[in-house]
Amino acid sequence: MKYFEVVCHRGHCGTGRSTEIKFVFKANNLLEACDKARKMPSVKHTKMVIFGKEITQQEYNSFRKVSAYERVHPNYRGD
Repeated sequence: MKYFEVVCHRGHCGTGRSTEIKFVFKANNLLEACDKARKMPSVKHTKMVIFGKEITQQEYNSFRKVSAYERVHPNYRGD
């Protein structure tokens, strides 16, 4: 397994608006990681992925310490 960082359009920002949200995944290839990202909650499923790249295991582990949603909204609580 390899590690990937994927940036997508995030919805729920008003009509025609979006922001970016970054996720990390374990996957066999970048295409599989992008497919996983498009299925995440709050991602605009009809838009293409903005960016994707392979990352190291250390980058993956440090990113996983904080939720992607908390990175976008620091007051987010996953209750």
